[in-house]
Amino acid sequence: MATPAAAAATTWTDVIGHFESRHELWAVHLGNEYGAAAGSFDRDTSRAAQGASSGRLTGDFSQAGRYVALRKTLDGLAVTRVTFQVRTEHVSRVQVRLVSRTQGQRNAQVNVTPGAAGWQSVELTHWNNIAGMQDVIRLELQLWKDHLTLGAAAGTAWFDDVRVEHTVEPVAPAALETSGLPVVLTGDDDLVPLVVRATYADDSTKDVTQHSTLTTSDPGILDVDEFGYLTPVAPGSVDVAVEHLGVAHTFPVEVRAPRELAPLRVVGGRLLDGDKPFGFTGFNYDLMMLKFPRNADWTGLDADIALMAYWGLGAVRVPINLGMVQPARGVFPDDEAWSGEITSRGMNAAWMDMLDHFVERAGRHGVRLLLDWHRYPVDPYDYWSGGNNHDAGTGKEGTGFSYLAPSATQKGPLDLSDPEHLAALLDAHRWLAAHYRGNPHVLGIEVPHNEPHDAFMSIQSNWRRVTEQAAMAVKGADPDRLVFAMAPAYGHDVSTAAPTWQLPNVVDGNAPHHYMPNAPVDLRPDAQDRHSPWLARNVEDVFSHAIASLFAPYSTSPGPVYNGEGGSYGWDSFLPDLPQAEAGDLMIEAGLAQYYAAGAVGQLHWALWHNAKDFVPFEEVFDRHYRRYSPVYAAGPVDWRSAPVALIQNPAAVPIANGHNFSVVPFVRLALDLHLPSFHLLTDDEVIDRLLTMVPTGLEQVDGLSADFDYRAVVVDRRNLDERVRAVLASDTFTLPILWVDDAATLARDDLARFLIGAGVPVDQRTSPDYQLATGPAHLVVYRRSDKNPGRDTIHPRIDRPGTFRLVAEDGNEVYAGSSSGLLSGGIRVPLEKWRSAIFRIED
Repeated sequence: MATPAAAAATTWTDVIGHFESRHELWAVHLGNEYGAAAGSFDRDTSRAAQGASSGRLTGDFSQAGRYVALRKTLDGLAVTRVTFQVRTEHVSRVQVRLVSRTQGQRNAQVNVTPGAAGWQSVELTHWNNIAGMQDVIRLELQLWKDHLTLGAAAGTAWFDDVRVEHTVEPVAPAALETSGLPVVLTGDDDLVPLVVRATYADDSTKDVTQHSTLTTSDPGILDVDEFGYLTPVAPGSVDVAVEHLGVAHTFPVEVRAPRELAPLRVVGGRLLDGDKPFGFTGFNYDLMMLKFPRNADWTGLDADIALMAYWGLGAVRVPINLGMVQPARGVFPDDEAWSGEITSRGMNAAWMDMLDHFVERAGRHGVRLLLDWHRYPVDPYDYWSGGNNHDAGTGKEGTGFSYLAPSATQKGPLDLSDPEHLAALLDAHRWLAAHYRGNPHVLGIEVPHNEPHDAFMSIQSNWRRVTEQAAMAVKGADPDRLVFAMAPAYGHDVSTAAPTWQLPNVVDGNAPHHYMPNAPVDLRPDAQDRHSPWLARNVEDVFSHAIASLFAPYSTSPGPVYNGEGGSYGWDSFLPDLPQAEAGDLMIEAGLAQYYAAGAVGQLHWALWHNAKDFVPFEEVFDRHYRRYSPVYAAGPVDWRSAPVALIQNPAAVPIANGHNFSVVPFVRLALDLHLPSFHLLTDDEVIDRLLTMVPTGLEQVDGLSADFDYRAVVVDRRNLDERVRAVLASDTFTLPILWVDDAATLARDDLARFLIGAGVPVDQRTSPDYQLATGPAHLVVYRRSDKNPGRDTIHPRIDRPGTFRLVAEDGNEVYAGSSSGLLSGGIRVPLEKWRSAIFRIED
């Protein structure tokens, strides 16, 4: 198709600075090329030439520097005129700089009257005595030390109504793309505006927001002005119609009422919101650690919160650099010294305000935050701690937060065997808990810190003691704050007692990290050739039973368990023969379906937000699957607290590797094949610690099991079994049906089925073993974990509900109406491709 002919050149005027919103994206530059001055920029609501506020730029040259500047990025404009309003104090001249794409510069200076009562109008058409400038990518409003009034070391300028005139040859674009908030709240102000970008035949793009017509389908729900700023009026959904030079486009926006959240609590091992079970889909949000310490991108933060809400996320885990909260020993954000510690390293002094804003705004959207210490002051050269990584190895002392490092030229680990390191961590926990005391928008704080993995913390007694100290530090400052334990072995140890069934005191729940392929599954022959060999495991087995095997050791956990990190990480090692998006799609869907089936209250994805390799390729996948599964998790988890069957086993019946329990895998596979909704894995240590009674009677001792040992049937693996447990189970006083096996791997499915049926435990041999069924409080989730029986697609779910109910598919169609017994006997057809899922709402 021929490119449309351009119209005659014309002039457009863009308002680039009315300073009514923090989202105008002006940046402060401190003139670093001359030694950075001190400077700041804010919106001043006490004076304005137009509207309610102006932009205030302050420069302080008493210590260093020659100029400060406000910078605005432009789209390669052919600038012909710049106008603005200005007032100053101690500044007699301001400079306007234009910078081209080739980094050419032109400057123009304007004399102003310091301290004048009114605003001065400025109009510029020449820079370096040359009219206008082509291809301008940046405009700067500058204050120079040389232009301060006599004797002054600092000055201030207020700017308002900054406009740029530029020449264009209007041509209809190939397409329009609108960015903005997909979800807004009634009562919100200063919302991220809509931005309309035109894409042309040569793939170039341009912001055409102010030269487009913007209208909403219902102004009674949402209004929009000429600059793209939104005003939510009432809950509902609207389309914003965009038209530019004959090209049309629509952008949907949902307006919601703000949420009023209540604190969550854990009762009887259940995570509750009021009296209702609570669960969540979630994500890790790394930008509080890997962007915002250097960059106060309020627009990006607000846009990301809206996206989280649009996906329906119930929780977001926020990795935090401990050094940003405690940049020097004992110095916290409520200390006067904190700002100096931050700004002296060129860091973002608004970082704590941004975290507070995140907590407040996310909560209004119904998204709770989990706080996690993820980075520590142990590296003098860490860029995100105020250091310069290029200085590492040069012998030059680093400038980063590093009071726990071995020296100013050495990086070290966080070492909790060192009392000083432990004290710094505990103090940080206390401060953070006190700062958010009673705030229901904070779901909890993870203890002791992200992924402990050194030798000291691998010792159960050390990990337990430190984790309890961290939990006590949090609860001492905020008694009702929930705390969740982060297991050793990089967060995935399920082979020991402390992080599974024997949680530390005062800990409310478990927050392990399980990446689906890193499971008790055999490695592939090509593992050592992969980037992450521990993820290069048997593909069929991973999708079939990896997650169920990983979560079996949590089946008797005294608290709720959520998977704090998981998702598509390592796709190239796990599924190297698939395209990236397809591999991630399969892994993300499998994780959401199977962690839910395993009883997790939450599943949080790990990805670097907006990263070109880690996030962008999967955005459509995130959008699709989170919007599918968020309502499922939000209705509450699958309840594993009670189970009809107990498997008693020594966790080292098969050698433990990488913190994984391989012993339980054969029984997990059989349980999935027979569609047991739940079972309890009891290690012999757990039986001794929690269930074995030892009553002295004269010179003898009578061993037995407590009333909490409440099962219909018991399967026992003899390998390495503690003799005390074996003797009690083999005694004449033990009356429950029991199946002894010499090796769980030799137990046949049919033999287990006969035993369970004989013990009164229902099994399902009509539904294909290819299918996995999970029934929660309001949903039936069906996942196809293999395709060994391609012709069998009728499932027979057991949904224990009185009376009648109906199942509603994701497309809104009713697929069943009737009783539990009718569904069990007749079943429903659910054709699924391998490694895909279906969700059905259970409605009365």
